[in-house]
Amino acid sequence: MPAVHLKRHIFNHKLVARLGLIILKHYPQFKFDDFKVYIGSFHDYISFSERLNIITNALNKYMPKDFYESAKIIKKSLPEDYKTDNNWNQFIWMPLSDFIAKNGCKKEYLEVSFALIEDITKHFTCEFAIRPFIENFEEESINQLTIWATNKNPNVRRLASEGCRPRLPWAKEIKAFKKKPYSGIELLQILKNDDSKYVQKSVANHMNDIAKDNPKIALKILRQWKKENKPNTNWIVKHALRNELKKGTPDALKIEGYSLSPKIKISNFLLSHKKIKIGDSLKFSFTITNTGPITENLLIDYICFFMKFNNKRAPKTFKICVKKIKKGESVLIEKTHSFKLISTRKLYSGEHKIAVFINGKIICEKSFELDA
Repeated sequence: MPAVHLKRHIFNHKLVARLGLIILKHYPQFKFDDFKVYIGSFHDYISFSERLNIITNALNKYMPKDFYESAKIIKKSLPEDYKTDNNWNQFIWMPLSDFIAKNGCKKEYLEVSFALIEDITKHFTCEFAIRPFIENFEEESINQLTIWATNKNPNVRRLASEGCRPRLPWAKEIKAFKKKPYSGIELLQILKNDDSKYVQKSVANHMNDIAKDNPKIALKILRQWKKENKPNTNWIVKHALRNELKKGTPDALKIEGYSLSPKIKISNFLLSHKKIKIGDSLKFSFTITNTGPITENLLIDYICFFMKFNNKRAPKTFKICVKKIKKGESVLIEKTHSFKLISTRKLYSGEHKIAVFINGKIICEKSFELDA
């Protein structure tokens, strides 16, 4: 079953009933049956976000109109125990965070809303719910995120980074932070050596977002972090640079210790076939020899130049490995690329190319034909 199909079915009648019963326990006036009827049937074609909106709208209809009263009910509904890391399996709490975002994003409710978001985040990420607050009350929200950045719970610390990512997937972009990412960077400075991998991934992804819009700023910060030479920070830097390394950005390569002019020779670059059909695989191999006086640290990738519908070729970089090759040493590299049809890429007949891409430079390339 495709991942998207699975995702939309997270919100189902079982979850609705469970959520309704939890609310009913702490709010006896809750019209549980009407709540379920209002939500109705989730047809297969109804998307994840549409299902969330339906549940939130039902909460809007049957929870108290007084937000403070609703806040008390939500607070009582949350379990006392919580996981200390990676809480994505608790989707039942997402409609409550969405309810807060849509009803509590007002000046007079900020203190209560922030407290609820913190509590819910211990069970399920509120990275989407916090964004309307950032957009409408930026100063107050950044102050709160700064407090959360030092919280003892890693889920809450992660929210300080993930919640204000300029390009958070499946969320509306924060345009102000795309232009000026400094508020986010100040938060990341607090989190850059966090010992939770869950937090580290968020910090790295946040820096990767910044690099897409402000590469010079991101690279400057990451260069400074790398100089600190701390294990957690080093992991964040490497993960944050993944796209820049893939593109062969010189400054990114330098930060990770890759020479822009390694003393190497490529020999015996061979393709298994000169002509293959869509659905087949192409094997290729080559030998790298270190011809220089020192050990070379090599980021070894390859680029496939795909023929497109307009008879032009489009490059896509794929990883092979990272290797340290000693003076005079030769290493055989072997790889297989599948040309099976996948949903994310359409294949076209015509001349394609495979290029060896090492430390940001194309070293050599060969052509082959792909037929339907």
